[in-house]
Amino acid sequence: MTRTRPARFLATLALLLTSAISAPQPQAQSGPGPYTLIDLGTLGGLSAQANDMNEAGQITGYATNASNWTRAFRWDNGNMTDLGTLGGSAGVGLGINGFGHVVGYSNLVPGGASVAALWRDGAVINMTPDLAAGQGSSGRAINDSGQAIIQISYGDGYLWENGVRTRLGDLGGGFGSFPLDINNAGQIVGSSNTGVMSHAFLWQNGVMTDLGLLPGDEDSGASAINSLGVIVGSSGRTDLDTYEQFYRPFIYENGAMRAIPVPGTESFGGDINDAGDVVGTMRAGGAVTPWHAWIYKNGVVTNLNSVKPTGSGLHLAYANAINNAGQITGVAMDAQGRYHAYLLTPGGVAPPPVPPQLSINDVSVLEGNNGTTTAATFTVSLSEATTGTVLVNFMTANGSAVAGDDYNFASGTLKFNPGETTKTITVQIKGDKKRESDETFKVNLSGADGATLADSQGAGVIRNDDR
Repeated sequence: MTRTRPARFLATLALLLTSAISAPQPQAQSGPGPYTLIDLGTLGGLSAQANDMNEAGQITGYATNASNWTRAFRWDNGNMTDLGTLGGSAGVGLGINGFGHVVGYSNLVPGGASVAALWRDGAVINMTPDLAAGQGSSGRAINDSGQAIIQISYGDGYLWENGVRTRLGDLGGGFGSFPLDINNAGQIVGSSNTGVMSHAFLWQNGVMTDLGLLPGDEDSGASAINSLGVIVGSSGRTDLDTYEQFYRPFIYENGAMRAIPVPGTESFGGDINDAGDVVGTMRAGGAVTPWHAWIYKNGVVTNLNSVKPTGSGLHLAYANAINNAGQITGVAMDAQGRYHAYLLTPGGVAPPPVPPQLSINDVSVLEGNNGTTTAATFTVSLSEATTGTVLVNFMTANGSAVAGDDYNFASGTLKFNPGETTKTITVQIKGDKKRESDETFKVNLSGADGATLADSQGAGVIRNDDR
């Protein structure tokens, strides 16, 4: 079962809500928690967001790297891996299946339009290679059979299978569809314009069915569908005078839609597991953000911030996916308003072992004279020896010193074999006889595999010796 995408209603929040959902069955059992909370970290930058999770606890989303680009990642047992791009600088993972295959989007060139991407078995595949220049697309979800749903431009949803696209159509409004999830039976859910407003839909065997609305509402959208065919989404309306939104999550099962009793006037369904535990987000006060993650378990809605471990420094804003083990992933915020990807594991289970950390030192060298070169040798250290291979990329970057004039550009990949804890990077400094100020450059680490980046930037200082 796949866990998927943000509900359409939260697009203006610039946060991705993902989900895949099955119907809650009220049970006479205990409430949620206790939980272990893990901050998934970043790829060397300041922020990360988790969008989807599979039954093995593998998570995808995006995280910033040392250059502040957003990159799609897959997190697995404490290790966050940069999945790479289609040639550009940025990417986002939105859905992951049981085999760890990820769909989302990536740009083809830095700053260019993003297109649907599939990260599978070490390769990055352009899912819409025939699009016109400047036209965008996005992969939204993928099931264990490799069937995926993609969005092309605005409101044009497709089923993608082995490179072949099938257009989903619409509910009669002529504006296409916004698919958000697909289960292993090939059933697809999302929203489509009916000609008046958007309604949640179920697509199966080439037929799109209108799921309707909760009583008194005018707009709805389905976020996810589980392996049993139970659908979760949100239904609501917008006040035309105040533009205030009134939305509530729903469950659609056996031809009927019912509301989940989340308190407040604005809340959204995110995901559900086969045990009937539902997660989502709601608007409430008293935090760095008005959004609060919640869980619906045994007929009761609980704010996850009331049952998280104390002392984390994180506010859980969005619960985007829950698997059958009861693990929850989503987006948290710290006191500075930075985004963090998190994982909640129930039962107070100890977190996975903390992966080793990589760091790089700073180096200062004398410049030298014309026609001479001096070696600036940086040391990259691994906090502890490992039994597996650790890889990390490096690349020099200009400061006041310029590559080609003051030093020779350098880039590559360092490989730490089992048992090794240090590697070196050598940058050649070009001497001259100019009287000038000291100059600086940087060596940036990125794309660590098998370790996390504790210090991803080494400073190089070229000290002038011509006084």
